[in-house]
Amino acid sequence: MKALYWHWEEENVRCDLCPHLCLIPPGKRGFCRVREHVPNEGLTTLTYGMFSSVAVDPMEKKPLYHFLPGNSVLSLGSVGCNMSCPFCQNWHISTWMRQIEMSYIGVDDLISLAKKHRSKAVAFTYNEPLICFEYLLDAMPALKKEEIKTVLVTNGLINSFPLKDLLPHVSAANVDLKAFDESTYMKLGGDLQAVQSTLKSMVSCDVHVEITHLLVTGINDDLAKFEKMCSWIAGELGKGVPLHISRYFPAYKWNKTPTDMLLLKKAKEIALRYLNFVYLGNVPDDSDTYCPKCGKLVIKRRGYDVSLLAVSPDGTCSVCSSDLGIVLF
Repeated sequence: MKALYWHWEEENVRCDLCPHLCLIPPGKRGFCRVREHVPNEGLTTLTYGMFSSVAVDPMEKKPLYHFLPGNSVLSLGSVGCNMSCPFCQNWHISTWMRQIEMSYIGVDDLISLAKKHRSKAVAFTYNEPLICFEYLLDAMPALKKEEIKTVLVTNGLINSFPLKDLLPHVSAANVDLKAFDESTYMKLGGDLQAVQSTLKSMVSCDVHVEITHLLVTGINDDLAKFEKMCSWIAGELGKGVPLHISRYFPAYKWNKTPTDMLLLKKAKEIALRYLNFVYLGNVPDDSDTYCPKCGKLVIKRRGYDVSLLAVSPDGTCSVCSSDLGIVLF
């Protein structure tokens, strides 16, 4: 299928979808591996409607703790990524290994699948969904027309003008903010300013946003930079944006020791100076939600077992009416 967001530069094509701005000769692919220059035709997308993974997950697995808590979500992933993190948890699909099998799911079939599983939402996840932009631009408005909410689990690496076309159709997003200095982002194949811009655009368009920060040994474990990140989130996005600080375990090309638990707990202490809702991921029993104003336990979680204890239908605390930023419907 012909791709969107590109232009000719003599015999080559320039992809305009993400900050890499790949200049692609005939017969070659961009950084993401899924956008190819077909000679005499231009840029094409190789994975439109092609998925390597389909599952029904708890919403909390995305992780989204303040969006449809306790509900399941139909989750789909394709292949490819426009970053190159050495600690990637899903590297088999992000690098598009040859043995990965994929199946085509058209937009109508996707809607039928969501209804079959009685899912209130569909999440595009597992690999980087934004590189499959053309499918998202077709599927997300169709899903919302059927009153099925849409979720992105993304690294946020996209240029601003294509993002603006997509955001009106996005219900919620978990954005992986991987570090808070440009040099680290460059080593991971990303662009910090672009991700910051994505986050600000999402918030300004009333997309429900939660942030994940995987605290990786030897990559982004400087707590001074982490504190700057928390301060930026509070100042630019709001104190109510939930932050998930996840524990790293060795994967792919990165074999450093797992994140030290004391470091992880210190990071949470720092984050709570700036943000109302901070959770630890990949660790047991650190996922309950408390009202930041009155201290009431409002959501109790044990694994993926979720109990709503004190949440009003409008997402506020049923004890003191403080805004919890929780979307129930």
